[in-house]
Parts: sequence; structure tokens; C-alpha cells
Amino acid sequence: MKKDYSLNYNTVVGYDNCTNANLHQIAAVICANNLSAYQRIRYPAIPDGELVRFVGEDFSNVDFDMFVMGFFVFENCTLDGAKHIYGQPIYFKDSSVRNVDFCGVKAIIEAKHCDFHGMKYDDETEFVYGSGKLAVRSRFVDCQFDDEAREFLARQGVEIIDN
Repeated sequence: MKKDYSLNYNTVVGYDNCTNANLHQIAAVICANNLSAYQRIRYPAIPDGELVRFVGEDFSNVDFDMFVMGFFVFENCTLDGAKHIYGQPIYFKDSSVRNVDFCGVKAIIEAKHCDFHGMKYDDETEFVYGSGKLAVRSRFVDCQFDDEAREFLARQGVEIIDN
């Protein structure tokens, strides 16, 4: 059975074997930039390809460089000032993602009701993979951006939906 990873914001859940305590521990070791502890805690509980869902965690100023973030879900989280957020897909809902450094990042992002003011990016930043009808595009629904960032995303072909 093929899994559908399109984000249904009402039903996103983490892996069945993972408790909130595990997720809080995973968040703590990411914030401490401790890759070995991350691997020791995460992989027995959540295998690759399964959603890792954080709710209400503070990832302010965290450098995610060592942590591939594909299938990470951030709900009601703070990621202000974070950097090296990359992977696909990454989900954000009702989160503050202000002043995040996306320079050089390649990511597919699904976001809803998030604040991306002050986001940093450069010519290497990519939020769309491929081109034409087969392109995989990031999607931002009811998110806030600076005008320049909104224009940058639109030039890339990112889907921006304002309801």
C-alpha cells in the first residue's frame, strides 16, 4: 500500500511506537546538537520515512545541519533564527519560522498559518524540485512573508495560497 504524505492538517500523527516523552527527548537532543543521542532515541521509536511530529517545541536558533528533516512536522513550534532546515517533505503548522536561514537549502515545505518574516535565502535555495507538470512544489497556505521573500518564492513556482 502506497503511503500518502500530503499533509492533512487535522490528522497528522507521529509513528505509533513513539510517545510524547520520546518526541520531547528527540527535540532536546536536536537542540543540543547531539547526533548520536538523536539516533539512539529516534530510530528505535520512529523509522526513516515515518512522520516525526513535534508540538509546542522551541527550536529557536537551532542548527539542523546534522539532522535530515524529511518527514518532520512542526506544529505550534518556534523555529526563529534556525538554520540548515532541509529535506522533503517538511511540514509547518501554526509555527513561528522568523529569521530562518534557508541559504543553500533544498527542501519541499508544506506550511499553514506560519510566520516566515525575515527568512534568508540565496540563489542556491530551492523550494521546487523539477519543472513543468511533474515538478514537486512547496506550498504555503495563509503564511506571512516579507514582500521580497514572497516574490522569490513566486519566481520559483512555489504555491502560495492566501485565503
